[in-house]
Amino acid sequence: MPPPEQERAAAALGRHFAMDRLDADELDRRLDLAFAGSVSDALDGLPPLAAPEPVKRRWGRRHGESDAANPSWMPTKERFIDPSTQRVMRVWVDPADQSRHYVPEPRA
Repeated sequence: MPPPEQERAAAALGRHFAMDRLDADELDRRLDLAFAGSVSDALDGLPPLAAPEPVKRRWGRRHGESDAANPSWMPTKERFIDPSTQRVMRVWVDPADQSRHYVPEPRA
């Protein structure tokens, strides 16, 4: 597996290619430089890239996510960290239809 700096350079070159800043031949040439260990030469002369835009949700919550648990729902032992918000979520089950719901745990 290539070192992380080479992976980052390859990803940046791919973004430049997608923005039509590089043609396919130049992309290949620069990728060869990056994976040969010359990351600075591979990125030489290219403008800095803006940080990628965070993914925006169409709605305020994800599928199955609730602000609070319904009194009829049963808590489970399952918890996970939502990768997009970094919140700890607890899984609840509605006994009526066995649907799963995800409610943020209160922050300590």
